[in-house]
Amino acid sequence: MFLPSPLAVLAPLPLAMLHHRLAHSTAGWGAFRHAFAFALAFFGVHLAWLPISMAAVLGPLGGLLTVLVLPAAALTWAVPLTLTRVAFGPRTLLALPLAWVLLEALRTQGPLAFPWGAPGYALIQTPLAQLASIGGAALLTLLVTGTASVLAGLGGSRPPVLLMGLAVWGAGLVWGREVTPPITPAPRTAVLVQGAIDPRLKAQGRTLNEFQIYLDLTRRALRSGEADLAVWPETASPLPASDPGVLPALRGLGVPLLLGAPGDVPGQARNSAYGVDGEVTGRQDKRVLVPFGERLPFSGVLGGLYTPVLRSLGMAGYTSLTPGRLLNVLPVRDLRAGVSICYESVFGQLSRQAVRAGANLLVVLSNDAWFGQGAGAEQHFQMGRLRAIETRRFLLRAGNDGVSAVIDPWGQVRFRAPRGARGAYRVTFDLSTIRTPFVLYGNWVVWASALALLMAGARLIRNPGISLRPISSQALDTRADHGERCQSTGPLYGR
Repeated sequence: MFLPSPLAVLAPLPLAMLHHRLAHSTAGWGAFRHAFAFALAFFGVHLAWLPISMAAVLGPLGGLLTVLVLPAAALTWAVPLTLTRVAFGPRTLLALPLAWVLLEALRTQGPLAFPWGAPGYALIQTPLAQLASIGGAALLTLLVTGTASVLAGLGGSRPPVLLMGLAVWGAGLVWGREVTPPITPAPRTAVLVQGAIDPRLKAQGRTLNEFQIYLDLTRRALRSGEADLAVWPETASPLPASDPGVLPALRGLGVPLLLGAPGDVPGQARNSAYGVDGEVTGRQDKRVLVPFGERLPFSGVLGGLYTPVLRSLGMAGYTSLTPGRLLNVLPVRDLRAGVSICYESVFGQLSRQAVRAGANLLVVLSNDAWFGQGAGAEQHFQMGRLRAIETRRFLLRAGNDGVSAVIDPWGQVRFRAPRGARGAYRVTFDLSTIRTPFVLYGNWVVWASALALLMAGARLIRNPGISLRPISSQALDTRADHGERCQSTGPLYGR
């Protein structure tokens, strides 16, 4: 997410500068130097909140260690972009948008998955975001990076390509506005409960006082009338919803409930969401855990390194959570909730899987209080908005200290509670059973990009006359002096 406003349509401009530098750099170290410098500057600004937030929670050492995330994130861009430059030479500008799609897909995989900053999220507050219902975040990334390559190749004197790019953007903007309906009243009522409990108090030891706060807030909101659903945030209860110490109180509220609480699997620490309607109707365990926050990646190999670091941070004895393996749509009466627990809301495939399994509503249970009042919580919220567009589902979001909100199926924010305030908010929503192209076909943009790159690479291999080195302006001048006819004056359209 390059710019948190409609001005994000300008996101291709800085990327165009990067693409131009990559295309005209020497393959190898020169390309890596440009890519890494750009990525480090970007993540240094985009993630500036991260070490500040962690220093407030874990102390100066925690903030200092978190700074290492910045060059690590920069490498996840720099290495694939450099390899693209090396592999495709004079066709670098054609290959870069496809490479971006693949590298962003890879950044959602594995124990270090961290898709923050993907170029496609730059468009979330523009009508172009509606394209996500067709091809997800990957299609938006392709649009942004493809435009960057077109702009970077304007020196090739190909006006039709520029006009084609403008036509795509224009059509996308018009279509996005046309498909987004005006906001109309929704027929169902939910209560979003925001406890605003200091996460440092949670870390010191969970108590039933937290649980009582949520009970009181919910009862107060229900005095104004009945509701179809109440939603509590991640880790709202210190005990599993099935525990006899809390289940009778939940039952006594007289309203269907979705809440975050520990898992009830003996011998395992899980971060879970429960559906409760008199009894527990289902449990969804968090499947994608926060790297270094909820799990220690490669702990079997790096255990000796983690031990002294955790001790220095005052976290001796810390153990990773157990990730969930199964998808469970949580049923509460006629609601079928696809629940994402905090970090999971930035992974579009999870919401898509839930909708394919029958979810008619999306719910995010979060605890962004760890982020403090910086930009982290806002970035997290904005990225999650795209899940509503991709699936055309209402999205109810309950956060410990925010962002608690209602997002409609077109990504419009219908309600947003103030950050840090303690309260219970009556909101409206509806259910949907529509299936978008993204829900039906998933990551087709990623697979198409991979196929296109393979075909382009095979063509280079079959035609050894295609140089893999950049075509410099000096070389072109030399060709012209010898009467050679150049078919192209820029690497975007080089043979």
